[in-house]
Amino acid sequence: MSRHHFVAHRDELAALGFLRGQIDSWIRNGRLIRVLRGVYVYGRDVESNSAAWRAATLAAGSGAVLTGRSACEKWGMVREPLGLPKVIDVASPTGQTRNLRGQSPAFRRTVVRIVRRCFSPDETRERDGVALVSPALALVEFAARATEKELRFAFLEACRLRLFGKTDLEYCHRKVSNRNGAAKLRPLLALWVPELGRIRSVLEGWFLLVWVKHKLPMPEVNVKVLGREVDCLWRRLGVILELDGNEFHSDPLRKKLDVERQLFLEARGYLVIRVTYKEFAADPVGVVLRIAEILRNREAELTGDRQS
Repeated sequence: MSRHHFVAHRDELAALGFLRGQIDSWIRNGRLIRVLRGVYVYGRDVESNSAAWRAATLAAGSGAVLTGRSACEKWGMVREPLGLPKVIDVASPTGQTRNLRGQSPAFRRTVVRIVRRCFSPDETRERDGVALVSPALALVEFAARATEKELRFAFLEACRLRLFGKTDLEYCHRKVSNRNGAAKLRPLLALWVPELGRIRSVLEGWFLLVWVKHKLPMPEVNVKVLGREVDCLWRRLGVILELDGNEFHSDPLRKKLDVERQLFLEARGYLVIRVTYKEFAADPVGVVLRIAEILRNREAELTGDRQS
């Protein structure tokens, strides 16, 4: 049972050869703990999100999968909650739309929200023993309840993790049609560019979305210059943009390495621009227009040098 996070449905136990009397005896003596109707955890209460997600899909019936926010959390596109999730979104091809409340001490504050939905086999996956919808479909389902900021984060994380690419665009456009959340997801789909598959952070992806929206010349993303990797590069102009997110650029050692790399590149003629997360979040459009102006000035300087 360890592969399935020590969670099993009663029918699974019976299929493995456990007799009804043995299962009932284990329930009475506490070896099996009921977490949802017909679903049990062996030897311990629910201890992880993956165990909670598996229990939810088993309770929803055959063919049930995680969907919406829960699927995004399992894929890593949305940050997992601290502690067990308070709400788990599940889609099942059978039964009625309903809510189930956890029955064990650890699971008592969790609600499993089940909707009736049928998916084709190519729209579902299994990840770490948990059934869930594909990343693209998870975004479509998540869009209905997410804020614009939450959806943008999930979309960019999907790109960063290489869970979303060009082949998913047409599918998402088709699936989101006439659904709640379409107005939030469609603008993100319209701004997708291949460079999003090279981002290392949501900040880099957010910058590219705003940059593309203004139809500005695309940089190379996360490429090496003289052996040093940079975030964005306009090679012909010799301009480099470094986007300093809080997560990766806050410790003193990293800051020191950033400064050394910048001095190295500037000494060799490159213009290095640094933008922090705080600066960009405060005025994304303003930052993009400022960088665009720097590029235009750089172009004018290079043109003037060639003419002289």
